[in-house]
Amino acid sequence: MVRFVKDQPDAYIYSSFGARIFIGGLLMSLLYITIGIIVYMYADIILSWYTKLFGIPDVPLIGPLMDSILFVTVMFLPLVSITVVISRFILRRTYKKLEQLEIDSKTPQFLLSLARFFFIGCAIATFAPLAMVAESAMNMEIPSSSISYFQSSFMAIFFTLLGIQLFLTMISPIVQLYGRTKSRGLLLAGFLAFIVSSSLIYMANGQWNISIFNLATSEFKSSFGTVMIICGICIFLCFWLVSRDAKSILHYQKMHFTMKLGE
Repeated sequence: MVRFVKDQPDAYIYSSFGARIFIGGLLMSLLYITIGIIVYMYADIILSWYTKLFGIPDVPLIGPLMDSILFVTVMFLPLVSITVVISRFILRRTYKKLEQLEIDSKTPQFLLSLARFFFIGCAIATFAPLAMVAESAMNMEIPSSSISYFQSSFMAIFFTLLGIQLFLTMISPIVQLYGRTKSRGLLLAGFLAFIVSSSLIYMANGQWNISIFNLATSEFKSSFGTVMIICGICIFLCFWLVSRDAKSILHYQKMHFTMKLGE
């Protein structure tokens, strides 16, 4: 076994990489499914709870706007931030270990870095217009431009950016492993990543009303909950396929070494 470890040092790292990928994918899929179920079942209760807890005044347009922004901050932003955390502490650390063995991982790391810009874009799309809301409130004016933005454009921008960010994060380990194994299972994993991204983008830009002021409507809750559950299942299957492929490197190299030893 000492000879095997010396000859094939990357196999154990890829096996560890597969275990981390499985855990990260499981956590991410549970997050999407959980948020989908919570929004489907309790969106109206959560919105009314925000009003009571933070003492938001019952002012036309302003009150529902503040409720909705709090809802987005607590329910939607974790979808973005958890994706960044997983890519930071699971994927990037493994790529650094691969670099120590002089294994090229520049392309996957570039994809993760690119995904981070879309995370920043989601935060800017959510909080940047609040400066105009605060300025209008100080001048005792109605922030008509900000209200129009949140009513007609925000959800499309936010979930389009989220879909692109999630796609870049999910294909990062696929790109790394496909150069190593050329497995067809990774092509299926990439297709699942595409389904997740396209589902979020289609939901954001579909024909049904996705205004931030309609978060408690049955139309939004059912559509959002269904999409999140589908995304959660696809995320789990994608990362499971990647994990299985990564672990297979060590398995097949052990078999190859055993056969050579038998000769």
